[in-house]
Amino acid sequence: MKTPAKRGFTLIELMIVIAIVAIVTVIAIGKFSDIRVTAARRANAANIKNIDRTIRTSLAEKDLKEESVRGMFAYCEALIDVDGTKVPEGSEGTYLWAPASGWYDGAGGVIPGIYCGIKSSAIVENASGTTTGTVQDLGTAHESNKGLGAFADSLGIYYPNAKEVESLKDAGVGVVVYHNYSNAQAKNLGWSGSVWEQTYGLHSVGGGPGMRPDLSACYPAVLTNGMAVAVLNPAKCEAAYRDLGLDFGPTNNVTGLSASTPETYFRKGICKRVVVLGMGRDSDVTTRYFENLPRNETLDKTRYRNYLLCFSMNNGTGNSGTTVKFAGVLDCEGNTWKGAQYNADWKAQ
Repeated sequence: MKTPAKRGFTLIELMIVIAIVAIVTVIAIGKFSDIRVTAARRANAANIKNIDRTIRTSLAEKDLKEESVRGMFAYCEALIDVDGTKVPEGSEGTYLWAPASGWYDGAGGVIPGIYCGIKSSAIVENASGTTTGTVQDLGTAHESNKGLGAFADSLGIYYPNAKEVESLKDAGVGVVVYHNYSNAQAKNLGWSGSVWEQTYGLHSVGGGPGMRPDLSACYPAVLTNGMAVAVLNPAKCEAAYRDLGLDFGPTNNVTGLSASTPETYFRKGICKRVVVLGMGRDSDVTTRYFENLPRNETLDKTRYRNYLLCFSMNNGTGNSGTTVKFAGVLDCEGNTWKGAQYNADWKAQ
C-alpha cells in the first residue's frame, strides 16, 4: 500500500499569502499612524485649554491678592526674525505686513519679519560655543526649518508707542525675546559685560526656541517704543478673534477696508489689536507655572512647536485707550482650543 505523497505550498500560494500579509500590514500601520495623529491633535487641544486655564487662574489669584503682574510674561518670544546686531525699530504706531513672497529675507535678515527659519552663516554654534554644524549643513537646515509655517502669513509687525509699551509692561510683558537669523548664540553676542547683562540684568538665551535647537538662536531685549512685536492680521484671523472672545464688528458695506493693509480694520474700529508672543522655554510664565514646556506634537520637529500667547490692546485715546489684557492661547497653526478640538474631531472621522 502506497503512502500518499506530502504536498507542500506552491510558490504561487506563498506569494499570495505574502501579498495578503503585506496588504494587511500596510493597512494596520496606516490605521495606527492615524490613531497617533488623532491622539496628538486631541492632546494639542488639551494643551491649549490647560495653558489658558493655568494663566487665567494665576492672573485671578494675583488680582485677589492685589499683586502686580509685571514680569509675569517676561522673556516670551516676540516671533520676530532679525539681525542680531540691533533691535528692530520703526515709526511708532505703524505696521509692517508680509509681502506676497513671505517674510523670508534672502539677504540675511536685514529686514525684520515673522520667524520662518535659519538664514545663512559659516558655522552653527550652540549656546556654549560648541560647533554643531558646518556651512555644508546650512542649505538643508534652511530648507527644513519652517518656523511658524503657514500661520506666519496671518501675522504682521506693529511698532507700539510709549503708552502702549507701558500698558504691555503693566500686563506683564517687559522683556521680549527676538529670534536671530544666524549663528549669534549667547557666546557670539558677547553677553559678558554687555549693557544687557550689566544694566538690565538679562540672562542670555541660546539653543533655540522650539524649532531646531541646534540651528536657531534668540536673545532678549527690554521692550521700548518703536520696537517690533507680532500682531494678528484681522483680515485673515476673524475666526481666531471670535474664538478668543474678542468682538469683531461686521465688515459689510464698510468702506476703506483693505486686506493688504489690515491697519484699516483698527482705524475703522472693527476690532482690537492683538499682540502675539511665543511661550518660549525661558519665558517666566513657562518657568513659573509649567514643569515642562507644552509643545504641539501634531507638527514635525522642524516647525515651531511652542504655543502662542495673545494680548488684546484697546483702540482709542485716554488712560484706558491702550489697556492690554491677556486674551488667550493659540497653537503654532493659529488655532484656539476650540479650533484645535474641531480639527481633531473632524479629521478623526
